[in-house]
Amino acid sequence: MRYCSFIISLIISLTGLAQQQTTFDTDSATALSEIIIKGYESDRKLLESPVSAGVVSASDLQRFSTVSMLPAVNLVPGVRMEERSPGSFRLSVRGSLLRSPFGVRNIKVYWNDIPFTDAGGNTYFNLVDPNSIRQIEILKGPGSSIYGANTGGVVILQSDAPMLTANKESQLQQFKAGISGGSYGLFAENVQWRYAGNRFTSSITQSHLQSDGYRQNSRMRRDVLQWNGSAALSEKDRLNWVVLYADMFYQTPGGLTLQQMTADPRQARPSTPVQPGAIAQKAAIYNKTPFVGLSNSFDFDKHWSNVTSAMISYTDFTNPFLTNYEKRKETNLGLRTKFVYHNNFGKNDLRVIAGLEWQHNFSAINNYGNKGGVPDTVQYKDKLWARQVFPFLQAEWGIGKKILLQAGASTNAYVYHYQRLTGTDPDKYRNRLHNQVLPRIALLYRVTGEISFHSSVNKGFSPPSIAEIRPSGGIINNQLQPEFGWNYEAGFRGGLLKQRLQFDITGYLFKLQDAIVRRTQNDIEHFINAGGTDQKGLEIYLDYTVIRNSKRFLNAFKLWASLTQNDFSFSSYIMGDKNYSGNDLTGVAKNITSFGFDLITTPGLYLRTGFTYTSALPLNDANTAFTDPYRILQGKIGWQKKFNALSVDIYAGIDNTLNQLYSLGNDLNAFGSRFYNPAAGRNYTGGILVSF
Repeated sequence: MRYCSFIISLIISLTGLAQQQTTFDTDSATALSEIIIKGYESDRKLLESPVSAGVVSASDLQRFSTVSMLPAVNLVPGVRMEERSPGSFRLSVRGSLLRSPFGVRNIKVYWNDIPFTDAGGNTYFNLVDPNSIRQIEILKGPGSSIYGANTGGVVILQSDAPMLTANKESQLQQFKAGISGGSYGLFAENVQWRYAGNRFTSSITQSHLQSDGYRQNSRMRRDVLQWNGSAALSEKDRLNWVVLYADMFYQTPGGLTLQQMTADPRQARPSTPVQPGAIAQKAAIYNKTPFVGLSNSFDFDKHWSNVTSAMISYTDFTNPFLTNYEKRKETNLGLRTKFVYHNNFGKNDLRVIAGLEWQHNFSAINNYGNKGGVPDTVQYKDKLWARQVFPFLQAEWGIGKKILLQAGASTNAYVYHYQRLTGTDPDKYRNRLHNQVLPRIALLYRVTGEISFHSSVNKGFSPPSIAEIRPSGGIINNQLQPEFGWNYEAGFRGGLLKQRLQFDITGYLFKLQDAIVRRTQNDIEHFINAGGTDQKGLEIYLDYTVIRNSKRFLNAFKLWASLTQNDFSFSSYIMGDKNYSGNDLTGVAKNITSFGFDLITTPGLYLRTGFTYTSALPLNDANTAFTDPYRILQGKIGWQKKFNALSVDIYAGIDNTLNQLYSLGNDLNAFGSRFYNPAAGRNYTGGILVSF
């Protein structure tokens, strides 16, 4: 109740100012020809960019849930976001999930121009508050040519800081306050203040989220305070920043066997005679992270410019687990700078980008025995360092209005070393992985003014992360090698029927070598290089606007559909006397199909629906266990109205309407066939958002 009182008091105290404030335009559906992406440093419209990308806008993030980005992200073809328990996110782009028992690996994440992924290869994506995001850009396939080590893809988070105003006298302000609740003890509140002047902009967001969870031992809580902003230091110089502090706690119920899930999907992993269960061990994760990122843009003249970004973060991470109790302290530093030359030669346009990114990670990791949620005898104490440096160069040549060529390359220097502090003979080791040249060539051709064709060839490279070299069991693997491979893709995107029909279609082939795969033995995880994979896929997104801007009762009506078709297999994978070559790639469904409709009425009533079918997927490399297909139906109904400067949005939603028994995050290759983390059954949410 204290959160409700706080929100109500804030609204009442600020209502008197509402008549003096000018509200910002709310986000709305945008045509492909209008979406601007930052991918590959070109700042072009998506229709004019030779890249396979999915874009999630602020309005998309609110489509079904106001507290989680998962439903919106999962509508992007080729992208799968999972939640093994509330707060425990994983992100896969084109099947890049083999290396991620938890967290986000093998995907580079940036906040604007600021590196968010650390040098150790990990990203705490669950600390991100959707209310502070204007747009999520997902670049599919390897982005190594300009974004460094990854074979899974690149995610660019664009902050919601407003633009500088053009008029020196004008000042825009907006206040937002939201509160929501739902099944299984869900409660969330957020407050945001946004300001824009001609020299300074600011967006401050505070949010709180908590849930009791569907399963036993699955409570969670997250508190985030974030400040996004920018300042015009001069006519040529601009400073941007992202400052956040996140304090997160979530319990981990553990995986179940199929029999256990069928008997009682809400139970946590039970105890056995040889191993205490999740409740007995008080299995949970505690994460406190401050993050500071700065980015400075400077225009030397009309042709030359520079963007330099720096970040620092510190993570205090504690994880009482089934088999041990881990305490980890991480310090991360990062720097990225790029110089851009841009010039027009008649009808031709030239842009050259050269830059360098450097990242450093230091981790102090201590493992103890776990005695009922209390650290016991010391198992291992280690210090680990990781450093990544990569220069990059890209040229972009626009030939008239029809053709755009991009060619770029980078090379990645990765060094890690560790010092084991425990044992009679403390160990030290240093490893410098071999550099590889990582090229990318891309072509865009404007078929018509509203349709374009794009194609690219690029090479990806991803060294093992610190969490793979030194996994939770504490056994260090010095022999783990980077994975790498070539990606080939082509596609069409654009609009037809006076832009009522929008489409984006891409096909690709990715051949990965030395793929890194997770294995477990007696609940102790380790990682190996598993030969190669062949990954062929087709991604389709369509939406059709039946009605738009009508003055009748039904103001707008849109149909949409998303299709992901995967044909992924191990091309060569022999381990001992077992040959998995030709098997389906673990954790990847062959087909994921989503479709639905959005409608808005003139009085302000709206309805959004979505249905997703996910086919069976293999749970282990041997392909001896598969999930069942499942079907998820969800919807959100609400009423949105403006009263002068005041805007009110009252809504209610339903998820898993068909009450399907399914796992939204499987433990791949799990010991004892404990693959399943059951997702919530039918559940409801409701809330109110006020802005002025």
